[in-house]
Amino acid sequence: MAIATRLTHSRRVTLPDASLEQALHRCVELANPFGMVRLMRSTAAGRRQFVLEIDDDAKRRLLWTFRSVDTGTELSISAHNTISRLLGMTRRATAADIELERKLDLLPHLMSLKVVVIGGGTGLYTTLLALQGRTPGLNAVISGLPRAGRRRDPKDELGALPLEDEGLCLVALAPTLRENLLLRGLLQHRMRGETVLGIHFGNLLLQALTEIRGSQQAGLDDAAHLLQISGRILLASELGDGDLVDGPGGTALEAIGGADMIVIAPGRYELDILPVFSSPGVAKAFRDSHALKIVVTKVMSAENEESDGTTSQELERLVRVVPPPIDVVLANDPLFVERQLRAYASLGARPIIPDIDRTARFAGKVLAEQLTGLGDLARHDPGRLGDRLITVESAALLERVQ
Repeated sequence: MAIATRLTHSRRVTLPDASLEQALHRCVELANPFGMVRLMRSTAAGRRQFVLEIDDDAKRRLLWTFRSVDTGTELSISAHNTISRLLGMTRRATAADIELERKLDLLPHLMSLKVVVIGGGTGLYTTLLALQGRTPGLNAVISGLPRAGRRRDPKDELGALPLEDEGLCLVALAPTLRENLLLRGLLQHRMRGETVLGIHFGNLLLQALTEIRGSQQAGLDDAAHLLQISGRILLASELGDGDLVDGPGGTALEAIGGADMIVIAPGRYELDILPVFSSPGVAKAFRDSHALKIVVTKVMSAENEESDGTTSQELERLVRVVPPPIDVVLANDPLFVERQLRAYASLGARPIIPDIDRTARFAGKVLAEQLTGLGDLARHDPGRLGDRLITVESAALLERVQ
């Protein structure tokens, strides 16, 4: 009865460090499975509301109110009408009530997740986009080595992206779409002066900050601060044997060790994954971490790759350097439009097929869902991927507290 009373009368939750929009977005995701969510027109600054019409015989309506406070966002939930309130006083708690209450208990933790994304290239960029804005504790761990193996500048539907991982991360973690586009142009701009002809401005900026600060990591931290990005980019290449590089928020090893969720982004094994896990201490930090460990597999093979193009083959290569346990493999259930298939076939690339039974040898759970969009490129859709990653983390938390 206590659960039913809390849900139908009032419930107050403080979400530290969460903005109003972040809290609203996350709670809409949380509430959607329980019924119809109806957003209400905002009538006051610093306040948002929606009504959840719960799908049960009582036809209950719960009002969710979000208010900006000094510490983040305050959420209060109450019955939206007299009938719901009267019914709530006498009815027994349903399974939906219990599940919703448990999710609300976990909500402050979900809003402050410490997440580490490991990888490189456009797979890392897309995964960071998927998680950007969903948690204040987002870190990218990259090798910090030049990507000499990349044959062409990466692109997406918005245009050209920076060539190196540092620039990709800076763009992905930009607070808004407008700043994302501005950073693309800034970091990709090729200088025209005689002494710097053809050099990308982004490379000059990072090189100058590295020289001023004395290390690549400190220079990258300053670039992130200067460009006001959310999250931190950590370099595995600056970790020497037994020596940790000082910096705000710790090192790559400390971020991995303190994470709630670690995501290995989709990418090329040789260029994106192997260089990070070959850095001193990274494999051990990953193995010793108590975080939920998720591998997101690629949706397309590399160009002219000589393999069967299955998720089990991807995992078989990964486990050569990525130590167990891997908790979840998140694979794409291929659903592409014809123009996507034609474009990639011309490059010698083909869809990665999820062979779930064979992949399950390498992980505790394998999930296959459509995670791609319908644009010109066969890539993960950041919205779908982000929703799924948070859902997987939520489910794992619920299992732990049962």
